[in-house]
Amino acid sequence: MGKLTEIKKLLTITSVLLFYSFLCVAQENKSATRIAYQDSKGIIRWKDNNKELALFGANYCVASACDYRAVGYVTNDRKKVVDQDMAHFARMGFDALRLSFWGDYENTDKDGNLIQNDHLNMLDYVIAKAKERGIYMLLSPIVTYSSQWPDAMGDTISIKGSISATYKKSELGTNPMAIAAECNYISQLLNHVNPYTGIALKDDPAIIFVEMINEPWHHSKDVEGSVKYINALVSAVRSTGCKKVVFHNVSQDFEIAKAMQKSNIQGATFAWYPTGLNSGHTLKGNYLPVVDEYSSEMLRPELSKLSRIVYEFDSPDYLTGYMYPAMARSFRRMGAQWASIFSYDMLATSPYNLGWQTHYINMVYTPGKAISAIIAGEVMRKIPMYHDYGKYPLNTSFGDFHVSYDQNLGEMNAPGKFYYTNNTTTTPVSVTKLQKVVGYGSSVIVNYEGKGIYFLDKITNGIWRLEVYPDAVAVNDPFNMPSPGKVVTRSIHHIWPMTVHLPDLGSSFNVLPLNHQNSYLTKALNSKFDICPGVYILTSNKNFDKSTLPSTIGYVKMNEFVCPEDQALPTQVITDSTINFVAGKPLVFNADVYSRHDPQSVTLFLKSSNARYFMPVGMKRTTDYNYQAIIPWTNRNLTAGSISYCIVVKDHDKITNFPSGIPVSPADWNYYESATWKGRILPETGPVKLLKPEADIEKMAFTRIGDGIRTGVFKMISASNTGDDAFHLELPLSYDKDLDDYTVSVSVKDKLSACRDILSKARSLVLNTRGVSQKQDAYITLVENDGTSWSKKLNLSTEWGRIIIPLNELTISKGAMLPLGYPGRWDYWFTPAAGREMGDDHVKMENVEWVQISMRPATEPQTHVDSDSYIDLSGVDLIFTDK
Repeated sequence: MGKLTEIKKLLTITSVLLFYSFLCVAQENKSATRIAYQDSKGIIRWKDNNKELALFGANYCVASACDYRAVGYVTNDRKKVVDQDMAHFARMGFDALRLSFWGDYENTDKDGNLIQNDHLNMLDYVIAKAKERGIYMLLSPIVTYSSQWPDAMGDTISIKGSISATYKKSELGTNPMAIAAECNYISQLLNHVNPYTGIALKDDPAIIFVEMINEPWHHSKDVEGSVKYINALVSAVRSTGCKKVVFHNVSQDFEIAKAMQKSNIQGATFAWYPTGLNSGHTLKGNYLPVVDEYSSEMLRPELSKLSRIVYEFDSPDYLTGYMYPAMARSFRRMGAQWASIFSYDMLATSPYNLGWQTHYINMVYTPGKAISAIIAGEVMRKIPMYHDYGKYPLNTSFGDFHVSYDQNLGEMNAPGKFYYTNNTTTTPVSVTKLQKVVGYGSSVIVNYEGKGIYFLDKITNGIWRLEVYPDAVAVNDPFNMPSPGKVVTRSIHHIWPMTVHLPDLGSSFNVLPLNHQNSYLTKALNSKFDICPGVYILTSNKNFDKSTLPSTIGYVKMNEFVCPEDQALPTQVITDSTINFVAGKPLVFNADVYSRHDPQSVTLFLKSSNARYFMPVGMKRTTDYNYQAIIPWTNRNLTAGSISYCIVVKDHDKITNFPSGIPVSPADWNYYESATWKGRILPETGPVKLLKPEADIEKMAFTRIGDGIRTGVFKMISASNTGDDAFHLELPLSYDKDLDDYTVSVSVKDKLSACRDILSKARSLVLNTRGVSQKQDAYITLVENDGTSWSKKLNLSTEWGRIIIPLNELTISKGAMLPLGYPGRWDYWFTPAAGREMGDDHVKMENVEWVQISMRPATEPQTHVDSDSYIDLSGVDLIFTDK
């Protein structure tokens, strides 16, 4: 009896502990009802415990403008879209949501009277659903930018008579009638009762902040008038009895801080797009040095008593796993307590990146970037305000966090959490204390061949919840012009092997399906099992009972799984082969073959400049969807010069030739010439064409003039000595008479990657150019991946000719950070990375990522000169000889 009693006691204790563990998980699921307040030093705190607030999330624009229309292109059920996205916000741990609401265009008349329509209804629905998931909100009711951009610019019916259709943006802060309309609208919107919550917006604790107007036209020189305008907006909020913390924009013009200091505003809002906006293509190169520091203007004395939040930020046109954590680090250094990405892509529109061409983030379709956002949220919560971690590359590890450009990696390694955005060899600080793993790729905890995001949550010892999403594979550049008919990222439900190494699971455990309509059942042997997308319980407990699970984990239902269906697309081939190869070395071709199943065969057909026919080479699968062919240089069909190639995929006994899509192989008797990919085999002694205007023009980045002129100011001409296309560049003083630099920047990372092994033998740069150096000087600059830059002033002649610049004549200098960040121009120059200003340092060609040509005011201008200077350039080559 005594032994039986002890067993019963042990079982009782175990049951209590298990129940308590489940209860703690379930109790986290509270709606957003906490109250925030501002203390005397401008710090936002939670009223229930006086702790500093630190929130992270995204802008969400489904209720308005282009995002509202974008959803309509793919579905009629916008509320279902909201339900899906809120589930994913909860899954990512987002607790902040900015509601950019184009009410000034779509929900008012000219006097600011609130119009009840579907836009307002959708706003109400988003608020209610976000609140249920524990998400707090910043409301921005006036946006000021056209709600018709970019896809409805010809539609004038929907905006007749609204505030922003009646008054110009520049009038909104000065015209008494416009100000009265804005105030009327703000007060009516805050008094509006949300039918889904039964609470007026002014009283809903989930809406903790109000930023009355988004990016206004500041009239900062009129301090008195600006104070009057800001106070009018604040009074409109307070007239309703609303006590929420109110904010006003400062980053559009930091001089407005003087008026804000004298006004009744409580906080300042900032934006940051360090990689510019709307490049039209995916950017390449290392932008981590660009985000060492957010503008010190955030610490202006006038703002010292104001709260600081980052209402919009992103790394536009850039898909990486490391930028968001690094940016969050900089935000905390400047005292920000809120940061929200602009703008989250709805699950329904993400395959096409509809809505905002230059922005792209979604949990399913950009998994690495999504995990970097999850990590950035942890940075906001864990990194203390005002802490300085130094300059790149010394700041790549901070607290529990690490970022790496070379590995495309952001990671969090804390006692209870291990998150990573790409393959990592990092060992968790405490495997036994792990409670949560979020990953993409493989680690020492999870080995996974798939290309989707996955989550592991510990329920209790020996019981883990696994959530796996389908592969997300890029098939088009997401930053080109969008279209609902063009998929840029496709999802593929594929069964892949997965290995999970967790001590409390052991090497043998059951994998039990949990989500609705998931019947996939398997078991791990030696910690390895095959898995398809879904939610599962991993347990070594043979007597496990699903009914003992809590209903939720955090704000996610235990069996919840919101997952898209795969697009109905045929097999696709995406090649990532380098542009250049080097003679004397093997040619390595890589291609991703995307399909729900493995093809029968994949064959590369290659034709070099001295061959009449295509040479077939079988490609072998390496990992996931990647196929590779290696052609030894000893092959008699190879010679230096241009090459063309195609890839033929055989599937179900049918063949498709890529990139043309024709059902004929170059080996067939009836093959006809069709589209091919192009490349070049370089002689072992070069040259490498670093800049060629006709080939590079679409991807050139130019100095932005003000905040409006983002395209290049240049002319295309012809070089009279070669007949090649060239560009004409001068300092565009007619646009800005105070312009002190105008630079064109070209990425050369891909051009140099294939010849990396011989770059140490490079000797000189050769420019085919002409120009005049009088009032201005021209410079060439090579920028390395750590931001360290090397320059040489050019001695130009009015006649076309070659200028040879030995690499050892380049001196450490400054390079332009292009595309130029937005808004403002506080960060323009790359400076040498930490440790790079030593006396014996020199340019490292293997690390060079950009070539830049600049025009700047002359340091020693010639006397009695009336005309401005210019440079015409048809190309820049890297050569491996002295001539």
